[in-house]
Amino acid sequence: MPLNRALLIIVLLLSPTFSFALQDDQAKPFNIVADSSIFNYKTGIDTYEGNVKVDQGTSHLTADRLVTQKNKQHKMISAIATGIHKLAEYTTIPKLGDPLLIAKARIISFYPPTATVVLEQDVLVTQKENSFHGPRIIYNIKDQVVTAPASKEGRATITIEPEPLK
Repeated sequence: MPLNRALLIIVLLLSPTFSFALQDDQAKPFNIVADSSIFNYKTGIDTYEGNVKVDQGTSHLTADRLVTQKNKQHKMISAIATGIHKLAEYTTIPKLGDPLLIAKARIISFYPPTATVVLEQDVLVTQKENSFHGPRIIYNIKDQVVTAPASKEGRATITIEPEPLK
């Protein structure tokens, strides 16, 4: 798998509505389950805590906490999943026939207005034998730019298995 494709797949799929997963997933119900939920219609901030699970078709997000913020038009501004006791985890099948993609991080943040996804702290993204491990990854969906910035917390490691010879 070429490097650009691997990194594109890694982060392109991380969307608050899972819209980059299987096409059929977009038509499936969007379910959020948590131990507790607080909906603040005045501020547009909703908080889900304790064993948070978000499912839509073949896409799943688990976290200890999920905070979403909507604007006055009820459009998503941000969704921040946090792993407190264990890493937050997002899994999906990018397209039919692709292997499962698994993204884990202490914090997974989605910013739909700027088309940005940020994975922070203990980032590990795998798809089959391909992987990315590092402290932070930023993906701009609109510009299709993946950034793994320099960090005092460590270096990024990318492993890409060669495709089998035909």
